[in-house]
Amino acid sequence: MSSQGRGAHAGGAESSVTALSVGLLGRGHSVELLQAFPDGLPALPGTKRTILHESDWHESQVRRVKNHVGDVLSLPRQRLDRIVALAGPDVVHTHNLPGFGTGIWEIARRRGIPVVHTTHDYHLLCPRVTLARRDGEPCQPSPLLCGLRTRALTRWSGAVSHLTGVSQYVVDLHRPLFPGADLHVIRNPFTADIAVSRSPGPAPKVIGYIGSLDANKGVDRLLEAARRLATQGCSTRIAGDGRLRAEVEAAAADPGSGVTYDGPVSASAKSEFLAACDLGVVPSVWAEPGGPNRTMIEWLLAGRPVLISRRGGLGEVADLYPGSVALEPTEEGIVEAVQALLEPGAWETALARAGAMVAGTEDAMTGWVEAYEQVLEAARAGLPREVR
Repeated sequence: MSSQGRGAHAGGAESSVTALSVGLLGRGHSVELLQAFPDGLPALPGTKRTILHESDWHESQVRRVKNHVGDVLSLPRQRLDRIVALAGPDVVHTHNLPGFGTGIWEIARRRGIPVVHTTHDYHLLCPRVTLARRDGEPCQPSPLLCGLRTRALTRWSGAVSHLTGVSQYVVDLHRPLFPGADLHVIRNPFTADIAVSRSPGPAPKVIGYIGSLDANKGVDRLLEAARRLATQGCSTRIAGDGRLRAEVEAAAADPGSGVTYDGPVSASAKSEFLAACDLGVVPSVWAEPGGPNRTMIEWLLAGRPVLISRRGGLGEVADLYPGSVALEPTEEGIVEAVQALLEPGAWETALARAGAMVAGTEDAMTGWVEAYEQVLEAARAGLPREVR
């Protein structure tokens, strides 16, 4: 049984749950999904799905407030208990927890069901989920307010026998919250539905950014760097939506900025956007949890080298994934990283390394599902939990 916070605004965690469910079904396991919010999509074939709430917190302020209150309370509610009892799972595997609360861990413990938790972000540590201020810079959690919330959320963490995370960075941050759990790093699989029709150019002349238009993603710094790069014959192409959309639109309206804005790009049009660029950039100021994250994977699978922030989970994988180049997420850092690739021979080397990553991904999804399967089997085979 797997819980997820999936909704119409499905992100990396929700995509992972879907992909893992498909993979486990293909290996002969049964999967029941407990979903916090509606998404309007049909259930996966071969699965049973239960949706807890009628509205999604992205559209409902009331639901958003209830989520925050539910986080702090995290009670083992009777409705959740009935759902778990009816499913009768061998293992409860939790992912995004808004809309559930961690009380589901205690429900499983009382019923003698082992729990595996996968952390995709910093929800247990930070009410904003980012461990960052609005400008993207690191935020030190308040021992009183944030600490109280974390203690309330994790008071049931003793029920979790195995903790997995999408980077070593994420696992290490959560280590103190799960002192009795076995810890595992299971990185996001190097696979994506990307098919580009154009090879990168003979030089990194079109730099691409796709994602949320927010300060924590380094978009403001990218805009500053774009004007300087334009003087060297490089243009910057941006796709996405977010709080800095007006600033991006203003830059795109200025011929001297070197910026083109494509607006929000649908999943079906993503490959076309990637193909229009020579080089990708992920200049996140906040500590990205995923090492790699999905945007980095998509750039490399499009055969594009990608500049990635040194912070968080991203910072630990630049040397592990050929074709990725670490940068400091500042205006100067972005400009210097692009300039380095304009040096003779540097771009050809980067292209060859990115191409090697594309060629080595055939078994990525199989290995990823197997890694989770081994953790789930280890939890199932563990010592029986106390039943109350």
